[in-house]
Amino acid sequence: MDKQTKTEIQTILDDWIKSVGLALSVNAEDIAYMSASSTLKEISAMRRTQYTKAKVDGITDAIVKEYNAGIKRGGSWCVEPVYEDLGNGFVKCSTKQRFVPWLNDFADEHREEVMRIFIEGEREGVYPLEMAKQLEEYFEGTKHRAQTAARTESQKIAQTARIEGYKASKVKSVQYITAADEKVRPTHAARHLKIYPLNKAPWIGEYQCRCILTEADFAVEEAGAPVEKDDSVILAKNEVTPDG
Repeated sequence: MDKQTKTEIQTILDDWIKSVGLALSVNAEDIAYMSASSTLKEISAMRRTQYTKAKVDGITDAIVKEYNAGIKRGGSWCVEPVYEDLGNGFVKCSTKQRFVPWLNDFADEHREEVMRIFIEGEREGVYPLEMAKQLEEYFEGTKHRAQTAARTESQKIAQTARIEGYKASKVKSVQYITAADEKVRPTHAARHLKIYPLNKAPWIGEYQCRCILTEADFAVEEAGAPVEKDDSVILAKNEVTPDG
């Protein structure tokens, strides 16, 4: 493959990364605003406290600023399970946040595959139109993965805005809610309906996670519901799947 072709491919992929980053940024702003607005209205109605657009704008601006900084680095803050072997066949499971350059990794993966298609096409004498068809089919096949990543990012942003809305409203406790079906990860199922201090609740936003945190102050203060000391759960090793 000649140098000019390589440069053109690199330019196309760089433009693709920029366009994806821009789309994610716009999406982050829209979702953060809607989630923060909905959360503060909900809390205001329950407690008759003042709901202000200034709070929503402040939460949105802070989330978008941090998210854009991550996108410029080629990724975002992702949630991962943490495991501690307790012996006797049991594992202590908790969560953490880690910056993952997944957008850069995704682009590198595309770059390698596009280069392969071009190099093999040139070697085999494939006509440009046939090569274009192969590229079209390749990118069509990546749509599902891209859509899944977008859904996960949207869920993380919405939950972050919700938590920031709780902080602004002085919420102290939150309850962990799963989708309660067969697709729920074992570690998530073990947290279902448990209540946590807001500042020690499990991080929400693992890949394809559908769990949410909801306010639980009433359950704690009025009904005396128990509150967990941290986000950890203990499971048998054979219950824990690779992704939690």
